[in-house]
Amino acid sequence: MELQGRMDENGQIGVTLTVRGMRSEATIEAVVDTGFTRPLPLPVTIAVPLGLELVDFTPMELVTIAIDGREFPTVCLATETGTPLIGTLFMQSVGATLIAKFAESAVALNFPNA
Repeated sequence: MELQGRMDENGQIGVTLTVRGMRSEATIEAVVDTGFTRPLPLPVTIAVPLGLELVDFTPMELVTIAIDGREFPTVCLATETGTPLIGTLFMQSVGATLIAKFAESAVALNFPNA
């Protein structure tokens, strides 16, 4: 399975994801950040309506990322503001491969078949 993304004029990589909580789901634009070593930070403006479940004393909550009919449970760091990010811990935990085609301003996240 492959999730297609895009690269802006500054080389910032973005993907569109669906995140599911206890009460609802949301389609978000997330930045792929290879320097961010946590799984997924979400601003509270997205996290609260999802009804995320607190799973730790740090502000982390349980969320499910849905990609092409597959679900990937992960923890989420609730933030006051900011852009949702896909961190290396999430990509590593699901065995994803990141492909950046700088000449084409394109990106792909490949996920192993279940």
